[in-house]
Amino acid sequence: MKKLLCLALAVVMVMSFVACGTTTTNEEGKQTSYDNLAIACELTSEEYGIGFRKGSDLVAEVDKIMADLNADGTLDALAKEYELTLVPDAKANFEGEATVKDLDYIKANGKMVIGITEYEPMNYKDANGAWTGFDTEFAEAVCEKLGVTAEFVEIDWDNKFLALESKSIDCIWNGMTISKEVLLNTSCSKAYVKNAQVAVVAKDKAAQYKTAADMKELKFAVEAGSAGAAAAEENGLEFIEANTQTDALLEVTSGSSDACIIDLTMANSMLGTK
Repeated sequence: MKKLLCLALAVVMVMSFVACGTTTTNEEGKQTSYDNLAIACELTSEEYGIGFRKGSDLVAEVDKIMADLNADGTLDALAKEYELTLVPDAKANFEGEATVKDLDYIKANGKMVIGITEYEPMNYKDANGAWTGFDTEFAEAVCEKLGVTAEFVEIDWDNKFLALESKSIDCIWNGMTISKEVLLNTSCSKAYVKNAQVAVVAKDKAAQYKTAADMKELKFAVEAGSAGAAAAEENGLEFIEANTQTDALLEVTSGSSDACIIDLTMANSMLGTK
């Protein structure tokens, strides 16, 4: 009888939690549901590019393949699948002389090692633990045309340029904002996807914050070395640094931070706003 009563109580408790909208957790026990969060406002408008070593001959090659994938509709189909906006008629970011023969280097290795972080919808793991996402499929399509395999390696985003120069990776391809810092430290491809940096707060407070000036009293979480960190600095906002954008979101859901600044592409994907 006691066992039956305990079982009945357990069923009632589970049903109560489901009715209230429970959150899911990952392997580390971190909260991974963001139903209580919302985008407050947009802080910057920007575009994504692919970073190669300074002077790399891969830039022109990838730009050319990108144009082909645009022309045959491959990128448009991917953008629709992942609900992203492409950059039309983007201009080249690197038009100098190619002094680094990375094309021969990756062909000799039979692979292009691509530095990423787990960042939905650009690069993330599916139910089987395999990498997927817009940038994943985009990179695989480019590598197929180059005749090499795409190998994805998770990196410390704050040290991405060091990883590139040390040849731990051959490029940075992970929803990377084209910034002055990126152009200084890499030879960058043409822009391919539009993005923005947005402030994310508790859903019941989002309407209070229309501009960065409205949020001067809030404590933010940002990914170290990210465009979100740069946006926080530019707007004079108080912030702490997290390892990833997902960790920045978790800072808000846990109440450790009042808000976070992340990519609009990730916010739309994680918060289900698009």
